[in-house]
Amino acid sequence: MRRLTLILLASTGLAIVASLAGTAPASKQWTIGLTSNRESRDSEIYGMRADGGGVHRLTRSPYFDGFPIWSPNGKKIAFYSQRSPKGDVFLMNPDGSSARNLTRNLAHDSLGSWSPDSRRIAFDSDRAGGGVYVMNADGSEQRLLVASQSSADANPQWSPDGRTLLFVTARDGNDEIYSINIDGSGLRNLTGHGQRDGEGGLLWSPDGRRIAYTTNRDGNNEIYVMNADGSDQSRLTRSPGYETLLSWSPDGRRIAFQRAPSTPRWAFFVMNADGTGGRKVTWSIPRR
Repeated sequence: MRRLTLILLASTGLAIVASLAGTAPASKQWTIGLTSNRESRDSEIYGMRADGGGVHRLTRSPYFDGFPIWSPNGKKIAFYSQRSPKGDVFLMNPDGSSARNLTRNLAHDSLGSWSPDSRRIAFDSDRAGGGVYVMNADGSEQRLLVASQSSADANPQWSPDGRTLLFVTARDGNDEIYSINIDGSGLRNLTGHGQRDGEGGLLWSPDGRRIAYTTNRDGNNEIYVMNADGSDQSRLTRSPGYETLLSWSPDGRRIAFQRAPSTPRWAFFVMNADGTGGRKVTWSIPRR
């Protein structure tokens, strides 16, 4: 299984990719984090409202910057960057200032999610055979939570109650969504399907009762939702395109996602959490 950062770039063929959990704190407005090369050859991070307004550019570097995730308390943004040789997890202020490397490892490290209290960050790494790791928000105390089983484990997502992590793994021969307790116990396959699940993202609903994820079990990447225990898996989207998840709205009533191809290519979509009411959202580069 390839890393999600590579999957989104290679499979969609887009010059824009999405934060897989790019929302601001639930007490504030719904903010979408996007990655785009609309203004430069390399990709930069932008933030905006879910209606496409209020666009602001957050990074300016000659390297790939992407997959921004706001801390739940709104004080920091974690993101993935190739400013280091193989890619690391970085941290910056909400205005894009004071960016610094958190993981600082010669292996490939890729961002997963924040803990609900904003004190820790989950990420996946190729180091020491690969696996899912957890560290403090300042980059200290990096520890292995679950080791890869002859496959890449990717995109760990912290549950809203702080007790569980979801992640994508091919340890059963195909991509599945697993859950594990934060103490490393209770490893469990939630999707149990023979096709690729989670390749285009997986997200907890804000209340922790449901999980949105992508799967190609219908022939192309579509968005599904299931209960937190893996039951009641149901399809939300029906299109010939390749879909990737962006985020849930803070109130849990809507889901933002991308579809490739789309016109314009940097557009994203918003739908109700039951799959109805989908609409396209476009956005413009802010004037200087």
